[in-house]
Amino acid sequence: MAESTAFPLISKSDFEDACTELSALFAKHSTLQQEWLSVEVETRNGIKFLKIAKPLREFESAQGGDHVLRRGNGLEMEEEVEEDEEALANPPSGQNAVIEYDIILSPSYQVPVLYFNIKDPLFRYPPTMKTLYQHLVSPYFKPQAERVSVIGGITVTDHPLTNTPVFFIHPCQTVAVLEASRGIQELIPREYLMLWIGALGGCVGLHLPIALAEK
Repeated sequence: MAESTAFPLISKSDFEDACTELSALFAKHSTLQQEWLSVEVETRNGIKFLKIAKPLREFESAQGGDHVLRRGNGLEMEEEVEEDEEALANPPSGQNAVIEYDIILSPSYQVPVLYFNIKDPLFRYPPTMKTLYQHLVSPYFKPQAERVSVIGGITVTDHPLTNTPVFFIHPCQTVAVLEASRGIQELIPREYLMLWIGALGGCVGLHLPIALAEK
């Protein structure tokens, strides 16, 4: 497949190809990882986007949970480590809650934009800044998330396709982040999207599983 020649921007057709390819990659290798629950290409109002779901966890790497971060080839990824018996016997209170990440192409910025929220049957996590900093942004990224910085500002907005309140990362810094994250290698659309997830998603808990990054 040809390189995404518009880098660091991406065309609508390349973005849709990337979504389809990453969804197919997950379907093929989902059993090799435990980070993501689902990856689906969805269409609403004629617009295709990628929805990724993962269980809500409370900053495992900071509290002795079952994942730690490592970096490779410009991607921030999840590496599984052995869980202790106490953690298995006492699952976190948010285990039934799910974080949903919608990756939607911005027609004006021509880069993907991340919209996300916590879907919880008990409605314990409203889309407020308190929820953002207590359950989604790790302490390491909090100073950056509180202002427009290298990742862009994080705030609450209306979802562009559902009109429901969600969090989102403003794309004003996405081009600069992608340019800084890319190596010298050429990128096909799926690799562009994987690079984007690694560069932009980590601050809010969206990490690329190693099992997918290595395929």
